[in-house]
Amino acid sequence: MDILQLSHYLDDLLDIKSIKDSPNAVNGLQVQNTGEIQKIGLAVDLCQATIDLAIEKNCNMMFVHHGMFWAGVQPIRGSYYDKLAAMFRANLGLYSAHIPLDMHPVLGNNRALADLIGLTQLEPFGEYGGEKIGLKGRIVPQSAEVLGQLLETQLDAEVKVIGEGEVQTVGLVTGGAADILRQAKGENLDCYITGEGANHHFHEAIEGDCVLMLAGHYATETGGVKAVGRHLEEKFNLQTEFLDYPTGM
Repeated sequence: MDILQLSHYLDDLLDIKSIKDSPNAVNGLQVQNTGEIQKIGLAVDLCQATIDLAIEKNCNMMFVHHGMFWAGVQPIRGSYYDKLAAMFRANLGLYSAHIPLDMHPVLGNNRALADLIGLTQLEPFGEYGGEKIGLKGRIVPQSAEVLGQLLETQLDAEVKVIGEGEVQTVGLVTGGAADILRQAKGENLDCYITGEGANHHFHEAIEGDCVLMLAGHYATETGGVKAVGRHLEEKFNLQTEFLDYPTGM
């Protein structure tokens, strides 16, 4: 299987063409290569460090959540040139999926996080760009402190818990989606989980009586790339390896 065949499969699997995203996200195949795909490096972010890891691990393709082209059209120079040059020299291809990976009902970042905390009775939640990109549901009643500790253990990351009390109904959107806290309050959810937020979200959570948990942008978005990797291993007998380069954000 070459990268064009695999990218067509991933386009269909993740419904790339029909899901709206940021204009510069460029979901799908971003950098082509030649030859058969044998090993895929899985990463949250495309950066020089993960490119170097992929080359070191003898990957000939990367599957990432945050791809290369966020700044739009720009000169190919500096660090931008360095990344592309390294990939071309190593014949390393690149496929990226942003919101389509967040949203996938089985392999998505939000589904992975929901499974980590035992969220059931799942429903779409968290409108962004006219679509609901997250999930909401119910967990076994527990204190906000206990749920925060569970998240820290499962994600191996620091979790900021804002608010207190018993939690049973939870909404979540991975990454940098703290503004959706307002929607969680509007639906009378006990708790809202995302990756990162701003100073004012502290006050919104306290005054809105909705516990806010900030579990890290990076940490909350590792689940999707790992799930896609497991799927490709089972479906096509491909090798995959998670290239862990945490930002702490």
